[in-house]
Amino acid sequence: MEQTQYEKISLINGKIHTQSGVSENITFEHGRIVSIDDESGSFNGKVIDLHGRTVLQGFCDSGLDFLSWAESQERLNLINIHSVKEFSDSLSAYVQSNPTPLRGWYIAENLPDDVNISRDDIEKIVSLIPCAVTDVKNSHALLNTPAMNELNMPQDSVESGELNQHLPDLTEENIIYLVKNYSQKINALGITELWGDFYGDAKKLWDIFSNDAYESLDFRLRCNFGFNDVGSLNEFLSSGLRTGDGMPFCKFGGILINGNLEQTEQKNMIYSAHLSGCQIISDNNKSCLSALERVTKKVRKSSRHLIKNITSGLFERMRLLGLGGILSSRGENNFIHEAFQNGLVICEGSGKTAESPLKNISNLVLNGLSVAEALSIYTWGASWNSSNEARRGELSVGNDADIVVLEQDPFTVSPEKIANIDVTMTFTAGCAVYDSGEL
Repeated sequence: MEQTQYEKISLINGKIHTQSGVSENITFEHGRIVSIDDESGSFNGKVIDLHGRTVLQGFCDSGLDFLSWAESQERLNLINIHSVKEFSDSLSAYVQSNPTPLRGWYIAENLPDDVNISRDDIEKIVSLIPCAVTDVKNSHALLNTPAMNELNMPQDSVESGELNQHLPDLTEENIIYLVKNYSQKINALGITELWGDFYGDAKKLWDIFSNDAYESLDFRLRCNFGFNDVGSLNEFLSSGLRTGDGMPFCKFGGILINGNLEQTEQKNMIYSAHLSGCQIISDNNKSCLSALERVTKKVRKSSRHLIKNITSGLFERMRLLGLGGILSSRGENNFIHEAFQNGLVICEGSGKTAESPLKNISNLVLNGLSVAEALSIYTWGASWNSSNEARRGELSVGNDADIVVLEQDPFTVSPEKIANIDVTMTFTAGCAVYDSGEL
């Protein structure tokens, strides 16, 4: 990414929503907001006339599996296929346009149940490179002969989970390619910060993102890392990384605690992460919450630990511990009113599919939240939950210039129309990282 955040830019004649009201002009330089509502005659840098468009704090997606989502964009989606011939035509076109597939495999997904294909149908198109076709339920995959040989499988059908487990790892080259090719799609949604959950070789991923892929990022990436045991966690922590703002676009975030691990392992990991000063991001289960209660009573370090997929039965315990909450699936709004009433800070992530925050904000407002409450889940709430509210979360002088320009104002259109508001421009740290061409 070309670093241009040192340029002085003024957005004028807009509806700029700040905590103190609505202003018309905002100026940023060196990646930070330097003034709000200066007189128009005082602007001496680049000036962009918004012609009444709305300016908000840039959105934060607090939980997108970025690499999996980006890789899914490289796979063939068969959801609209209706016959074997359509399957063959689609796979043929896909192979021709992708001569070197990621991981060295061709993968097609979402084959409808009423389209019955065979291994021969695949091998007529792909005979030398491993190829797998998964069903619409993503439960099973049909393999060609090279794929069977690669997996050392005697049969041409395998469970999708087993296929994914045995696929080759993404290489460093693969990861950098995905970052370069799909980061702007994130910015086109008005997203300036993204929390990515990563499992596996955390140290390797961190080294790639904080060095080789760093220059390609057009959004702030917060890397949350998960481990399968306390030993691998402690090995990672010995590198000295801790929660903090870190580099301008990439930072180490929190430690993910898998609720499916054995309870003693969960407890040991929570103790180790907490005593090391790391933020903990835990699944919603009793054993994780009990371990957090025990460790915070012994050592009252405040790292703003978070609970994913919150439910109302946890609210009082979360409030007493000062925990924040993450909703990781779109449309799960049953408990948000009660969470706000209990004084909890909530943020939301999109899981495995990158979606427009405005679509879910519309849904939240239709379900009874105010526009301000719904927006806070993607702005101030996410910044507070990551201990960055002193620099981000609202538009004010001195804060990072993470800004989204919208064609319409969410505060003035009907709730159902919020979902269809177009993003005009997105700025991350003062850089114009997305431009629809409307200005």
